[in-house]
Amino acid sequence: MLQVLAELLTIGIAIAISPLAIVAVILMATAGKGRTNGTAFILGCYTFAIVFVGLLVIIGRAAGADEPDSGPHVTIDVIEIVLGVGLLVLAIMQWRQRSATGTPKWMESLDGLTLWKAFFVGILISGPLSPKDLPLLAAAGGRISQAALPIEEVVGVILIFGVIGVAAVAVPWLFSVISPGTVEARLTGPRTWLVSNHAVIMTVLFVILGFKLIGSGVADLAG
Repeated sequence: MLQVLAELLTIGIAIAISPLAIVAVILMATAGKGRTNGTAFILGCYTFAIVFVGLLVIIGRAAGADEPDSGPHVTIDVIEIVLGVGLLVLAIMQWRQRSATGTPKWMESLDGLTLWKAFFVGILISGPLSPKDLPLLAAAGGRISQAALPIEEVVGVILIFGVIGVAAVAVPWLFSVISPGTVEARLTGPRTWLVSNHAVIMTVLFVILGFKLIGSGVADLAG
């Protein structure tokens, strides 16, 4: 179990480093809604991650992906390589957008979100609307489905992986809970920096993770 978590650590950290999601929580926190909407947003991110990865693991293990020489095992390795190439393409696209520094329009409406809408936005940002997180979650699901672990350890890996994936997003939320009076002074600077450098941060992540997925897939096929 620990070995699988170690293999997933880089992917989990990459999912956690999601500038727009972090900025969204900062905006909720500085608007005084970090403890309510921020909590719902993070739960939405976490829920999507564990459900999506869990479904992929169920499908993969049902097909026999945990057997090293099986066809599904090889298929997952090929998919991982394809996802890696896709991330490199996204890196090029993000680099071309590095001059854009404006705050996305959807962020302007965060102050007016209800609790359930914040939860739903968390679901969308953690996967369906994220060019980074969806392929990484798919890669994590493939990796876990290949692991020869008992079902209770598989469940444990998925739950812990989900926690790693929301770790960075939870930092501004913690500020809003522990020290609500100083949250705006502490988080305004990081918010501005993340919005201004979003494209560059994403480019670096895409390049690193793209090569990691390609390397992992190739290493498995060669082995």
